[in-house]
Amino acid sequence: MVTLNSLLKGVDIIEINHEVDEEITEITGIAYDSRKAGDRSLFIAIKGFNVDGHDYIDEAIKKGAVAIVSERPIKDIIPKTKKIIGITVSDSRRALAIISNNFYEHPSREMRIVGITGTNGKTTTSYLIRSIFESSGFKVGVIGTIWYTFGDRRLSAPQTTPESLDLQRLFREMVDIKTDYCILEVSSHSLELNRVFGSDFDIGLFTNLGHDHLDFHETIEGYFRSKMRLFSDYNLKRGVVNIDDQWGKEIVKRVSIDGDSTQRNREIITFGINGGDIRGEDIEISRDGIHFVASTPIGKTSIESRLIGYHNVYNILASVAVAISQGITLKQIREGVTLMEGVPGRFECLDEGQNFLVVVDYAHTDDALRNVIISARGLTDKRIITIFGCGGNRDKTKRPLMGKVAITHSDITIITSDNPRGEDPQKIVEDIERGIKGVSWEGEYNVILDRHEAIEYGINKARPGDIVIIAGKGHETYQIIGNTMVHFDDREVAREVLRGKVLS
Repeated sequence: MVTLNSLLKGVDIIEINHEVDEEITEITGIAYDSRKAGDRSLFIAIKGFNVDGHDYIDEAIKKGAVAIVSERPIKDIIPKTKKIIGITVSDSRRALAIISNNFYEHPSREMRIVGITGTNGKTTTSYLIRSIFESSGFKVGVIGTIWYTFGDRRLSAPQTTPESLDLQRLFREMVDIKTDYCILEVSSHSLELNRVFGSDFDIGLFTNLGHDHLDFHETIEGYFRSKMRLFSDYNLKRGVVNIDDQWGKEIVKRVSIDGDSTQRNREIITFGINGGDIRGEDIEISRDGIHFVASTPIGKTSIESRLIGYHNVYNILASVAVAISQGITLKQIREGVTLMEGVPGRFECLDEGQNFLVVVDYAHTDDALRNVIISARGLTDKRIITIFGCGGNRDKTKRPLMGKVAITHSDITIITSDNPRGEDPQKIVEDIERGIKGVSWEGEYNVILDRHEAIEYGINKARPGDIVIIAGKGHETYQIIGNTMVHFDDREVAREVLRGKVLS
């Protein structure tokens, strides 16, 4: 057990309703979900997107919470008759991050954290870095979009970046099994909502910035500012930045010119194809993978990967840059990249004996969809059939952009439902179709709202040598319709259709 005073160290407290008595304020646990509050726990009320934790303070007290952290005035939520310690703060999320760090004794200081931020490529790059580090003899944990993995544990990932309490707990569990590195996907939401606040990052990696999450950030500049926080608000030892991306150039400029002396002295390593400290040269891409020469400050090396697509050259270069920053040799880097077979739902090719290619990819932004279709275009002189939709209750501004990309670069486009959530799927389709109007293109497009039917239709349209792309959900094994989550896996559906087609 720990004392309340020790947990509150560093928290900006506005008001506290009782003097903290050390003898009666030992805390056994922390909760931000009232259902997880227990005897002698500290409950931190957070206002979420759909639920406000302040409305559940009474439930937390009934479950045994002896102290409450709240943004609302304590007198309004805790009667004076109750001997519950109430702490008013200006920012509950930041308080949660500080308290969580104190509770788990700052675990990020005991291993090296590589934080990856950007719109596309975070997951693939994290897998590449893990492969290189593990082949170099390090113990590595990964926290990201698909799984949270470390040691022999593999946990489902409800969020790309966990809430701060869950994140610090995972860090502590990694430290306890002597993990050397944690590769962490750092979402813009997590930076804006202080989920990673107080964590010590050794490396901050920026992949790129595209059109996404504007339902939350409102503008592309606001989205960028959230990403930039990893480089401006955290005392990184090194930054690794995609210099071919316009926003990557802006990060380098801001860190070099606008930053304080600590930021200016920080090492920035750039990567790219058109320039950078780490460059890709003589690039060859085929159905078998990627081959290119990586030019680095410590020499050149030939890189071979089973990953497919031009965009994956950038992901590999990013991982090379991170590895070099950690003193890993070119031989170890080359071996680690070669060993990495692929990432679930990222240009994942399905083979059931058919004479055309079927690819499942997580692409859910216009940039990502463009990358996938153009990569496929480079693998065939036949047709590209693209099946995609857009998620409901998410950034609506990218929908017409994705429609325009699909129509412009595909021979056949099939618009379908993704995770409609609380929106009408037909309305989502209409948003997508706005990007098609006025675009000059030759091809065919259909609207099939039922995703299973859309996949079946697209596969049955395929001829020898064609490539069918099923985009948007990737590794996901569910579809969210209204408030209901139902089992749905693009890969399972596609394989089922393919087997029927091959056998018929």
